[in-house]
Amino acid sequence: MNKKTLLTFFISIIILVNIKTIFKFCYPIKYDVYVIKYASRYDMDPLLIFSIIKAESNFNPNAISSKGAMGLMQITPQTGEYISYLLKTSKFSNEELLNPETNIKFGIYYLSKLNKDFGGNLDTTLAAYNAGEGNVRKWLKEKQYILKSEELPFLETRIYIRKVKSYYTKYKWLYGQSY
Repeated sequence: MNKKTLLTFFISIIILVNIKTIFKFCYPIKYDVYVIKYASRYDMDPLLIFSIIKAESNFNPNAISSKGAMGLMQITPQTGEYISYLLKTSKFSNEELLNPETNIKFGIYYLSKLNKDFGGNLDTTLAAYNAGEGNVRKWLKEKQYILKSEELPFLETRIYIRKVKSYYTKYKWLYGQSY
């Protein structure tokens, strides 16, 4: 290997390492203690959860959407109450959705439930998380087969699925098997 080739190789490695470092600022790992704890408990990939949190709230635990969804994983009070019932937790209040641990626990539990209900199909699971499982069940009944994200009637949900899957690809590239 000549000097020019060797120099090009080392410069390429340095650039690649620095690009990953820069990307990690854009695709952070936050609240990992809770994400790992509940992803393990409910058999979900932590990197998928980080991708959803980035898409939903960009890691802002106090985020509240125009539709009233709250916290890191953007859970509506109605869905929070439903999850609380499924988990058999005692008292539930909407403010609990702004607590990072509760929000992550509820979000991962619900995502796991949807994943099981929809046969592990990621697009359908994400569609149900975003648009509501009732809507997805209706769409599936109308179509009589598993939905493809490009066929969904809600543009917002089609965009959401693309965004989460794009983030998921980046998280896997950046963090690999570390999580």
